[in-house]
Formats: sequence, C-alpha cells, structure tokens
Amino acid sequence: MNHGLLVALLLAVAPAFAAELASGDEWNSQQSSLEGLYAGIGGGGNLLIVPGDNSFGYDAELRLGYSFNPVLAIYLSGSVDGARLSGRTFRSGQIVAFVQYHLLVKPAVMVYGRGGIGVGLSRDVVPDATAAGLAEAGGLGVEIRVAPNLFLAPELFYRNASLSTRGIDQQVHTVGLQLALLYY
Repeated sequence: MNHGLLVALLLAVAPAFAAELASGDEWNSQQSSLEGLYAGIGGGGNLLIVPGDNSFGYDAELRLGYSFNPVLAIYLSGSVDGARLSGRTFRSGQIVAFVQYHLLVKPAVMVYGRGGIGVGLSRDVVPDATAAGLAEAGGLGVEIRVAPNLFLAPELFYRNASLSTRGIDQQVHTVGLQLALLYY
C-alpha cells in the first residue's frame, strides 16, 4: 500500500469534515481561540520495525508552529525513535512539516488527524555515517483540555523513513502510542 497516497487522501478529505464539525456554536469567546502559537512536547512507546528485525522502544517529540483557527494548525516536529535491535541500540530521527486538522472541535475534547513529510536521519544504519532520506508521518489523537490553553493529547502514530548512506538503503517503520502536552 502506498503510504504517501493514503496521507494525501486523508489531508484532502479532512478539511471538509473539520469545517462541518467546527461550525457549531459550542465554542465561546471565554475559551482559548486555538489561534496563534502552537507548541508541544510528548513521548511514549513504539514498535520500531526494520527489515528482518523489530523491537519495542521509545519515542520523543517536540512541536512548534502556528494554529490558524480551531480547525487547522501547521508546525515543524522533531522526533526521535529508539529500540534495541539484534543486541544493538538503533535510533532514528525525523524533522517533519505537519498539517493538523481537528475532525471534531468541542470545548473539553477535540479529535485530530495529522500528516506530514520531511527528512529522516540515523547514525545507526552504517557505523560512522549519517543516513538520510525522505520521511512521512501521521497520527490520530484526542486533545483533552486541562487548562484554557493547555491540552493533554494521547495519539496513535505512524512514521516511515527511507534512509540511505554509502550505498546502503534501509526502511524504518515506527508505530506507537504517545502522550503529549500541547499549548495553543
């Protein structure tokens, strides 16, 4: 299955759903407008998959960008995923530009989908070399309001990177569950 096509399809369809759901009168002026600076930090567990091996590991992510309205946010994300594969530590990182759409906007809870494209990096593909390549990522999550501008967000995510260095190519897939703290 072509993951890029799936991400593009989700991004194309999401605005129509989000606009319909966000048009309700449930949002009032005393709550955060969800407009302006968007920042987040998160971490969790993952299943890191490379050809011939996979293992459970960890993930961490930082986000910084801009939220245009209660429906749409655009931001840069820096993430790292790691696990022990075949007795050695394997880490990969991604720097990805994301588009995030809220599929459901309510005062206390919101549901979102996000997708992005960027660059993947790892120093663990070949010793003493940095592998780089195209990276794609996406996720589905729920934002739970804990303060006027602060949300707790559990998310199911997927990341893919096609890394290459010194004639060696490696696919890295990551599926995981993350808990993030988000500020609007």
